[in-house]
Amino acid sequence: MDFKQKRWKYLAAAMLMALCSGIGYTWSVFQKPLMEDFNWALKTISLTFTIQILVSTLAPVFLGRYQKVLGVKKYLWIGIGIYLTGLVATMFTSSIGYLYIMYGIVVGIGISMLYPSLMAYSTSLFPDKTGMASGMLACAYGGGSIIWAPLAAYFTKQYGVLYVFGILAVIFAVVMIPTSFLIRSVPEHFNPQAEKKSKKNLNVVSVKDYTWKEMLRTGRFYIILTALTLGATSGLMITGHASSMLQEIQKMTAEQAALLIGFISISNALGRLTFGFVSDRLGRYNIMLLLFSVIGCSMVLLTKSEGMVFDGALLAISACYGGFTSMFSPICADNFGIKNLSFNYAFLYVAYGIAGVIGPQLAAWTKTVSGGYNLAFIAVAVMSAVGFGLTFLLKIMASGRYTAIVRSK
Repeated sequence: MDFKQKRWKYLAAAMLMALCSGIGYTWSVFQKPLMEDFNWALKTISLTFTIQILVSTLAPVFLGRYQKVLGVKKYLWIGIGIYLTGLVATMFTSSIGYLYIMYGIVVGIGISMLYPSLMAYSTSLFPDKTGMASGMLACAYGGGSIIWAPLAAYFTKQYGVLYVFGILAVIFAVVMIPTSFLIRSVPEHFNPQAEKKSKKNLNVVSVKDYTWKEMLRTGRFYIILTALTLGATSGLMITGHASSMLQEIQKMTAEQAALLIGFISISNALGRLTFGFVSDRLGRYNIMLLLFSVIGCSMVLLTKSEGMVFDGALLAISACYGGFTSMFSPICADNFGIKNLSFNYAFLYVAYGIAGVIGPQLAAWTKTVSGGYNLAFIAVAVMSAVGFGLTFLLKIMASGRYTAIVRSK
């Protein structure tokens, strides 16, 4: 059996590891019990998640280069070791500073060596179906909270919140360590896409493999970075404030809000899978134009609606946010090539960290200033319009590159 046939097994292994890496989306389950146990204020403890987001998105810029030096398997082993060590060490939390270091920084570094690496790896496995592969991997990572959140809530009730970090570390070790042995490096010139030249492809794939320095010298990189930041901001704003929005605007109880948040998580996971898969057929930029349009309209709806329409708008935004997370790796591959994707992707992934700061902070600021979230909704609607314009510009630029490639042939 050749590599092309075996790659499905390798993708399944990567998805299983990504599933165990998605503990970040479970943070809200830990937050309230930790506040109660240590009498910490919301602003103080929520900084833990912000630190983890920033570390997990910025660290790959400095660490990603070692994946090529060590090989994907050894790099993942180190990431697993740091990730599990951070979770076990978090069990012994006694101060907020310790929590910032162990969960925010150490666990954040572990995630930074796992998810971005697995995303680039899955895309490299399927250079002919990059949207599908990245969508499946992103779905596994984002869908982890559907499993880990209720499990963490159950163990917290039984044993206390700090013990849960150790329990999850054991579960992750049992799953991730054996699975990591299934990972195989992608052959240097692996390109099944070359066998399908006659098949129509709306995505203009780069004929050049850019180094990270060459990529950073292109104006196209910064347009893509800005567009993806604007696209991810909406979902991260909703993720950080969905419960309070539902309780304050929809007058839901905490239990009712939690139930709907579960559906929001499912919508997020399905958006990652669906839009990544469809982008291979309809074109990456066409899908991004659709996502920006839906987010913009949904944000306006949130300012004027209530009841099921309001809930439906939140679900739509979550699905579109999921779609954007599945665009990062394939767009990087389309524009800058597959060969250096494992490191180039790290620079584009920074957009997620920037959005992780802008989205939640924008909502918190407008809530403080105006007493509601409407200003934040309008601001993100405007961001979506800007993102739509930038994406349209990228589409025009891609069309020009396609014409140049055809003429050169």
